[in-house]
Amino acid sequence: DIWGYTSLDGREFALIGQWNGTSIIDISTESGIPELVEFIPGSFSTHRDIKSYGQYIYIGTEANRPNPDSENFEILEQGIQVVSMIDPDSPQLINEWDGVVQSHNIMSENDPYLYVVGSNESDNAWGVADLIILDISNPESPYKIGEWNGDYIHDVCLDGDILYGMGIYTDSIHAIDVSDKSNPELIISWNGIPSSHACWVSEDGNTLFSASE
Repeated sequence: DIWGYTSLDGREFALIGQWNGTSIIDISTESGIPELVEFIPGSFSTHRDIKSYGQYIYIGTEANRPNPDSENFEILEQGIQVVSMIDPDSPQLINEWDGVVQSHNIMSENDPYLYVVGSNESDNAWGVADLIILDISNPESPYKIGEWNGDYIHDVCLDGDILYGMGIYTDSIHAIDVSDKSNPELIISWNGIPSSHACWVSEDGNTLFSASE
């Protein structure tokens, strides 16, 4: 995935998920030529999702490919990486939430919560659920505040206190009330959405756009 980040001094950065980590690229250079500021190593994976909140970046990955340099093709499990952008010229990987060992997508908007979806059961994963809600009010130390279970969710979008989750394997969309982050509740589900992949809500909140994979 690719995401954007704007530092307090107004500089813009592209956050680019790659096969083996995440590149943080300054796209506001005086020369007009984008410059690599930092590379955050991560587990080898075909998927990497990045979001930002405040002066921090959060990175999730499916961690689904072995290290090609390892002799036993070991897969490196990975939770949610936390990267500080307090000094945008020197981003620092400062933490990793280890409640999951892989994830497909993460989402955060204007409130201090991170929504994690697309994780699977594992002996080393203690926080797995179809929808995981992390409190990031202390942005360096996420902690799990709530969960919802009912269907594998591929991606999500938010409209206030309503989260829309894409049930890619059940051809459905779920509308979930997340006003109580500790106890999300299903409002309604819609079927007949083939391989529901991603969504977004119109600015007036009256229309939900979806796409099929």
